[in-house]
Amino acid sequence: MQLTYRGQSYEVSATPAVDAIATVETATFLGRPYARKQFTVIQRHQAADLTYRGVHYAR
Repeated sequence: MQLTYRGQSYEVSATPAVDAIATVETATFLGRPYARKQFTVIQRHQAADLTYRGVHYAR
């Protein structure tokens, strides 16, 4: 997946999986009701070479 942040393009090979579970809760936003969901982000453990401000490190 091709993403861009502050004009810098980069490629993402794997995105975190998001699992949404419906709940019985409702909420109101801008005067309109909606059903709430609970989200769980599944972390994928994989080695990655990362760079932050020119410094390389591994996760």
